[in-house]
Amino acid sequence: MLAVAAAVSLPFWFKPVHWNDPDALFYQAKVFAIRGQDEQTAVRKVFRSPIADYLHTAELRKPPARRQFVNAYWIDWNGKHFYHRRWVVPLMAAGVYPVLGDRSLLTVSLLGYLLLSLALYALLRRRFSPTISAAATVVCLLAPPLRAFSFVPMTDSWGILLETCALLAAVLVFDRGTGWLAPWAAAIAVLSFTRDDTVVPLVAVLCLLVLHRDRRSALLAGTGIAALLPSALFFGSASVRENLAFNFSDYWPPKDDSWDFVLNGYWPHVRSLLRMDLSYGTDLGWQAPLWYIGLAVAVAGVVLLIRKSVQARDPFFRLHAFALVGAATFVAFAAVYSRFREELAFLPPVAVALALAVDAAWKWYAARSRRAEPATAGRREQLVGG
Repeated sequence: MLAVAAAVSLPFWFKPVHWNDPDALFYQAKVFAIRGQDEQTAVRKVFRSPIADYLHTAELRKPPARRQFVNAYWIDWNGKHFYHRRWVVPLMAAGVYPVLGDRSLLTVSLLGYLLLSLALYALLRRRFSPTISAAATVVCLLAPPLRAFSFVPMTDSWGILLETCALLAAVLVFDRGTGWLAPWAAAIAVLSFTRDDTVVPLVAVLCLLVLHRDRRSALLAGTGIAALLPSALFFGSASVRENLAFNFSDYWPPKDDSWDFVLNGYWPHVRSLLRMDLSYGTDLGWQAPLWYIGLAVAVAGVVLLIRKSVQARDPFFRLHAFALVGAATFVAFAAVYSRFREELAFLPPVAVALALAVDAAWKWYAARSRRAEPATAGRREQLVGG
């Protein structure tokens, strides 16, 4: 799996860094802040530097009053509300910055992609064969959204990696004992300083607690919430209401961030999100057929996962069925089209769903082959006898 991830990502270890997203600039400013600069000064400096040229060029078609990346108020407001506690990836990038310079963030992001290949495979191996686990992991690694947001200087690969590690640790709590609570809590704590994907594993274990009402589910829920508290209490972040108001205001600091404004705009944006997600594959060129085939297999796998979680009491399948609920909750917090960036939160449970679909197809093929063997043997005997 590591070899596959390395081969897929190989060109991006050497290509020029593509600073095509404002998030990347905020993270680069965080790197400079960790290295001793004033953070507000660093943010403004980065947005005036040559690495911001692509964004400024893209904004030339907008009226000057609507250009975000030259607007100091927009820059300061975003940095304060959305990046204040996202320290993990910039901290790693700051550590290697003396050697790698402006490639530091991209290198850390690519490293997260490599490690994700191992984490997904390890997660699937808890219930599936090596072949099935490898097949499902490769499909996930080749998913266009994962590649698109892992091969840029941002934090998405590490968010999915840590989410996968948290779910793996939760499974191991049930499989091997409460000694795995420490890795579970550590994954949640680090994830809380990386991205907002913590909602996925936490919703999963809380749903499991409601259903099972057992000691291990309670310990997972309690330690998970405790691990999340330091980042929430000491650093904070934009609330769900503020986040939705910002998104619904065309990514400008909202003049009205009331619940009335948010609720009035919510359903139209959700409809737009669903419509755009369904048409995502049409922009993939030659990859479009593969995308829609993979999507169909994933949907079939999700049906199998839900059925498996109902029929079997195995916490592994129930945890990942509930992780789908957690991922849906995470996407609902944004409620805007992100080119499947936010939807990457579905990746670990979808990997399990894909493995179930591949496993079911393989068993069907094997059963059909066994049924065909007696008929084939009978025909051979007839030919020999004739």
